[in-house]
Amino acid sequence: MRALLPLSLVVILLPCSLAVAGEPAVAPPGSSRPAPKPRKATTVADAWRSLPSISGHGCAEQDLIFDYGADGGMRNFFCRALTVFSWKTFLALTPTAPFRAGPHKSGKLKLDSERDFGRYDPRFVRWAVETLIPAAGDAALRAETQAAYDVAVRTLARTYWEVERAIASDPAWRTREVNIYLRAADDASVKWDASVVWFYHDVLGTDWGGWDPNHIRSATMWWLRRTKDGTADLWRGGLEKLLATYDGAWLAAHRGPWPAKLPQRPRPAEAPEYR
Repeated sequence: MRALLPLSLVVILLPCSLAVAGEPAVAPPGSSRPAPKPRKATTVADAWRSLPSISGHGCAEQDLIFDYGADGGMRNFFCRALTVFSWKTFLALTPTAPFRAGPHKSGKLKLDSERDFGRYDPRFVRWAVETLIPAAGDAALRAETQAAYDVAVRTLARTYWEVERAIASDPAWRTREVNIYLRAADDASVKWDASVVWFYHDVLGTDWGGWDPNHIRSATMWWLRRTKDGTADLWRGGLEKLLATYDGAWLAAHRGPWPAKLPQRPRPAEAPEYR
């Protein structure tokens, strides 16, 4: 699965795993390789300032088969963020290990796990919400990093907010899909492939509401995993803090109950094209 840094760098960064969770299984033509690494930031505020300088990514080739740049999803953002803020530096700041269970052990991320995912430690999430958005209490830093948010973070932050808002509107749907999705991952006797998650791209509407369907699907799976590990409310609070800091007018217009019904699981599902 994946991992995070500034709480855009975390909500948006730290995914967890299940390799089929929305990342490409086969590289498109012209797969990129990691670019030369720039000087790394040593503080969260510096990491925010450094986002515009991202070039290439910091993941192993098997962990990010293709770099979509600023148009990529959560794993793509995480891998690119590693070029300005290392995982080792990030872990040195945390008061506890990010995960209490799952495939990530001893500070090492196992991003190719197909049937397991990292269960966040609530203590880590609370720390992340408090620490990883320094501009929430610093108007000068917010102004300095607004452009970085707009280019590198805004699309994913808004997508994850809307997806959470949608699935939270139907607790029965959410519970059912947590059970189906994670049973497919946990039970070796169940076929675990793209057909399990394909229809999640319609969570924000069959026309996708102007959002990238690949981001919608990945965000839906991420929130279902957070529901399972019990940290969804904590992460939602952090995402709300991030949006209130950098995107307040948009946030004010996107509160309240989701106005549409969620999609129902099709039978049979088609296989997706991953981004």
